[in-house]
Amino acid sequence: MYIIFLPGAGIVSTLIPVFAGRPIVGYGWAVFAILTTGFISFGLWVHHMFTVGIPQLSLAFFSAASMMVAIPTGIQVFVWLATLWLGKPKMKLPMLWIVGFLVILYAVA
Repeated sequence: MYIIFLPGAGIVSTLIPVFAGRPIVGYGWAVFAILTTGFISFGLWVHHMFTVGIPQLSLAFFSAASMMVAIPTGIQVFVWLATLWLGKPKMKLPMLWIVGFLVILYAVA
């Protein structure tokens, strides 16, 4: 799921600065968060297999990875919100889609 999330995160990270009228806040943090999400997500598919009897050490590793992916995702969301907060967002149609994305992301998480 997180590999599918990455292109969407890239699109949001590109559109928010355009419609906020300022460069993205914490660009380095945003890049770090996207790369970290991609790296951690390679090990997350196993958390769908907890009931098949994988070893206890593997369960611990993949459980930790499942929780750790929330950290870079949170960094991305805070970078986006800070950019909107410090900018002057223009509520045109693409920005409304981004706001909807953020609301749904918050509601699901």
